[in-house]
Amino acid sequence: MYRGVEVPGRWAKGRYIALFAKTPRGIVCPSFWEFKPFTGCPFSCSYCYLQGTFYGNKAPRAKDFTQAARELDEFLTWADHHGLRLLLNTGELADSLAVPAWTERLIKLITPVLERHPGHRLLLLSKAGLRHIKPLLDHSLQDRVVVSFSLNPPKVAERYEVGAAPPEERVKAAALLEQEGYTVRVRVDPMIPVEGWRVHYYMLLAALLAELSPERVTLGTLRGLRKTLRFAGDRSWARFLRERTGWGLKLEGRLRAEMYRLAITCLRELGYKGPIALCKETEGTWMKLHREGLLPHPGKRGAWQRVRCNCQP
Repeated sequence: MYRGVEVPGRWAKGRYIALFAKTPRGIVCPSFWEFKPFTGCPFSCSYCYLQGTFYGNKAPRAKDFTQAARELDEFLTWADHHGLRLLLNTGELADSLAVPAWTERLIKLITPVLERHPGHRLLLLSKAGLRHIKPLLDHSLQDRVVVSFSLNPPKVAERYEVGAAPPEERVKAAALLEQEGYTVRVRVDPMIPVEGWRVHYYMLLAALLAELSPERVTLGTLRGLRKTLRFAGDRSWARFLRERTGWGLKLEGRLRAEMYRLAITCLRELGYKGPIALCKETEGTWMKLHREGLLPHPGKRGAWQRVRCNCQP
């Protein structure tokens, strides 16, 4: 079920379109839709969960783009029939912009589909840089696409996000897309408590808000699923993990709350007025920050209908 609508099996767990509805009990993460014309990522982030998802081989793989566009058309026809207006995440199993040639080809095939079904949008999530956004600058998709950049401070990126664009370049790419009229969101995720983390994350947020005004900000901290830890080539980051939760191992709870508290306070003090949410965080941590006046109530347990996070419309 999605918002009271029965989902056909072909799209509940389909090859091209699937409903992400596997949130464990006690974790705040609303259901969202995945669009999967390609999978994998060429970047080498040490903590990347795709290492576990693809059993150690997360090299980019393209599917049949023509079939992907056909499936999208049929799916959106179904959504229109039920009065749904959806955001489909292309970045759950891939970096959405890492292979510009694929982005360009996909845009050409899906633009007519999105034009036939106004009100629906794609979410492109990436750690890519300036050269990767050219397909978006060459096409007018401002009403069809939301672009989200995943960010960490330079010290964290240099150590744990090998191959991804430098954070300052990601910010510049995001700012350029915003100037062109695109809706831009930001994920500061996974936050990692490296030495001096308070200063590093404050400086990141200050630099971010000096360049752009993201529509939403989603925060997350380091987490390690069992399969990720099993297949990760570099497990040095696992030394930070202390607490077992419904979403794998996480930082110790008080430290997570402290990191979120710092980030939310900094964002507000720096003038950001948009929605802030947490990614795949425990209900206890979310409610603690809610009671402190830092987060909204997430809504009914399991539905989490008040969460305005990265993957939600």
